[in-house]
Amino acid sequence: MIDPHTAGPVPDVLPDPWAVLRGTKWPTLETAYGAGVKLPQVLARLLETDLAVSDAREALGGLEPVRHQNSIYGATPATALFVAALLVRRALCRPGAADGVSALLLGWLADLALDFDDACVAAGDRHFDGRYLDGYPAMVAVRALRPVLHQAVAPFLDDPDAAVRDTALAAALALAEHPALAPYRDDLAARARRLLLTNDVRWRRRQALDALTAWGHDTTDLTRPGDEDRSPCTTGSPAPDWFLDSPPF
Repeated sequence: MIDPHTAGPVPDVLPDPWAVLRGTKWPTLETAYGAGVKLPQVLARLLETDLAVSDAREALGGLEPVRHQNSIYGATPATALFVAALLVRRALCRPGAADGVSALLLGWLADLALDFDDACVAAGDRHFDGRYLDGYPAMVAVRALRPVLHQAVAPFLDDPDAAVRDTALAAALALAEHPALAPYRDDLAARARRLLLTNDVRWRRRQALDALTAWGHDTTDLTRPGDEDRSPCTTGSPAPDWFLDSPPF
């Protein structure tokens, strides 16, 4: 599985989630609260047949140690790979639309993707004279996974549920910062434009505008008053976990 101290090996396709669970040496991997000895039990719950949404939400809460305070830890890359692999398996078994459990898994992966995007690295570089990643091997490792994590997100970009589509787009825009995903950017840019025509949630608009700008698109006809406000969300809108513009400590 993933070596938390390097950027590889990175699989070309997502493995079976059981393979990730059984093939990872969890007790050797760091979390916010020490070694990841409890992670296999938490992840195994997500593999249960007929998993209820409430049980999935509780199990995902048990993964808080791998992204505590929006930080990346040694156990985070393998956990992300597991969640992505499980999401793909569920999508294959339940084609057509995400169920409640898949929507939760997708949301977890989207929040995590925004914890290691280029904006987070840029914020860290401002504090570490451009050498943020030099001292953060777990961040390097999880960022190397972006192409394979995208495989889990892409099937949900056309989900019938708008909330699921928006969540998938949030994840995909962050993941597509990886150079290997550049061929997907034109399609994602078109989706971002459509989102900006209909979506009023400030942090989603902020992310879409930032992605379009970074990829060289003119956003003049898409901006609204307030889009330059860098606060994380509008009143009454769900705030993402990742809005802090500072490196995680």
